[in-house]
Amino acid sequence: MVIRSSFGPHGRYPLYTGLIATLAGCSLAALLSIWGSVEIERQFEQVFGTLVGMCAGDRAGDACAAFRQVERTLLERVAVMLLLQGLCFAVIVAGMMLIAQRAHRILVKRTEAALALMPDSSRSRGRDEIERLVDSLAELSARQAGFEAEGRWRQQASSEQLRRKTQALQTLHQVARMFTDGDVSEFSLRNGLVLLESSLGARTVALRLSTPAHKALGTGPLLGTHGEPAIVRQLEVEQDAREVSARVLPPSPDCPVHSLVVPVCRGDVSVGTLVIEFPESARVDDLQVHLAESFAHLAALAISSVSRSQEERRVALMEERSAIAGELHDSLAQSLAYMKIQVARLQRGLDREKHPTDVAQAARELREGLSAAYREVRELIAAFRVRMGPGGLLSTVQDTVDDFAQRSGLDISFVHDLGRCHLEVNEEFHVMQVIREALSNTVRHARAYHVWVSIHYGPEHLLTVVVDDDGRGLTNPYAESNHYGLSIMRERAHSLGGEVTVDHRPGGGTRVQLTFSPQKLPAGRLTESTP
Repeated sequence: MVIRSSFGPHGRYPLYTGLIATLAGCSLAALLSIWGSVEIERQFEQVFGTLVGMCAGDRAGDACAAFRQVERTLLERVAVMLLLQGLCFAVIVAGMMLIAQRAHRILVKRTEAALALMPDSSRSRGRDEIERLVDSLAELSARQAGFEAEGRWRQQASSEQLRRKTQALQTLHQVARMFTDGDVSEFSLRNGLVLLESSLGARTVALRLSTPAHKALGTGPLLGTHGEPAIVRQLEVEQDAREVSARVLPPSPDCPVHSLVVPVCRGDVSVGTLVIEFPESARVDDLQVHLAESFAHLAALAISSVSRSQEERRVALMEERSAIAGELHDSLAQSLAYMKIQVARLQRGLDREKHPTDVAQAARELREGLSAAYREVRELIAAFRVRMGPGGLLSTVQDTVDDFAQRSGLDISFVHDLGRCHLEVNEEFHVMQVIREALSNTVRHARAYHVWVSIHYGPEHLLTVVVDDDGRGLTNPYAESNHYGLSIMRERAHSLGGEVTVDHRPGGGTRVQLTFSPQKLPAGRLTESTP
C-alpha cells in the first residue's frame, strides 16, 4: 500500500520512485532465487527418483542404498535451504517495506512540507526532490539577500531623510534667529536666501517683493542669490495672477530646469513670491517644498512686521502731532486771536484821537506781530495735522504738490529718485514739512508761475530735497517777513543732521535746498561696508 501510494505523483519524486524500484527489484531477485531453489529440488527429486526406481529390483545392492541415503540427505538439505530462503525473503520484504516507509516520510512528506513553504515558481524546477529543495533554498537565500539589501537601503534612506530634515530644521532656526534678532533688511533677507539655497541644493533662489513690501524695506523689487531665475520673466507676464499655493513647474523651452514657486503672504495680504530654480539633474520632493513654504511663512511674518512697525510708528507720531495741534488750537491760538482783537480795538481808538506818532507806530507793529504770530501758529497747527498716507513719503508729497497746485493755480512738478534709500518715519515727516513750508512761502511771496520739487539720493549717502521757483527771488532771504518759516526749516534740517539753504535760482527765482544723510544705509552699501 505504501509502495502504491509512493508512485502516485509520477515524475514529482524521481529519487523516491527509483528507490522503490530498486527495492522491488531486490524483492524480485530474492523471489526468483527461491523459485530457482524449488526448481532445483524438483530436478533432484526427478533424478534421484529415477535412480531409486532403477535400483528397486536390487534392494540389497550397496549402490542403491547409497543413492537412497544421498536422496534423503539432499532432500533434507534442500528443505532446510528453502526454509532459510523463505525466511530471508520475509526479512528482505520487511526491510524493503521499512525502507520504503522511511523513504516516503523523508523524500515525500518532508519534501512536500518544505516545498509548501517555497514560492510556487520554485516547485516545478529541478530534476528531483533534492534539486528542487536546493533551488528553493537558493531562491530563499536570494530573497533573504534581497530583503537584507532592501533593509539596508531603507536604513540608508531613513538616515538620509533624517539628515535632510535635521538640516532643514537648522536652516529654519537660523533664519528665524536672523529675522528676530535684528531689523529685517535687504541684508538679512539675502542671507536667509543663501541659507535656503544651500539647504535645498538649488541653483538660485530669488524673492520677488510686492510694491508696498519693497518700499517698506527700501529695497529693489527682486532679491536673488545668483542672478534672476529664468521663470521670473514668465511670472512677470502673469503678474495679475496671484499665487495661492506652492507649485512645481516642469522644464520648458523658456526654463529648461525644474522650478518651485511659493507664495509669500500673511493671511490674505500678499508680500511677494519665492522663486527657486534647481539644477538640471535635480528633482523636487515634498521635503524641499515644505522647507520652502516654511521659509516663505517666516519671511512673510518678518516683512509684515516691518510694515506694521512703520505704520504703528507713523500712526503714533501722527496722533502725537494731532494732540499737539489740538493743544495749540485750544490754548495759544485762542489767546493770540483774543489779543489780536483787543489790539485792533486799541488801534481804532488811537486812530480817532490825537496821539504821538510813535504810539500809533507801536500799535501797528504790535498788530502786525500778533498777526504774524497768529498766522504762524495756524501754520503749525496745519503742519501738525498733516497725515502721512499709506503710500509713504513720495505719495504724500505728490498729494501735497497736487493740493498746492490746485489752490494756487501754479504749475508744480515733482520728480524723485530715492533708489534703495529708506527713511525713518521721523525723517519722512521733516522732509514733508520742509517741502510744505517752501511751497507755502513760494505761493505767498514768490509771485512765481512754475515750481519744481525734486528728491534725489546721491552716491555719497546724501539725500537732497530741492524746491525751485521762477518768481521774483529774494534780495535777503534772512531778513524777509517769512523769517520764522525759514528758522523752522533750519531747525528741521538740524534735527536731521543736515542743512537747509535759501538762495537765488540760476535763471531767476528762489531755490530752497535741504541736504542730509539718512540714518539707515541701503542694503547694498551695508553689504559693501561689511568686512
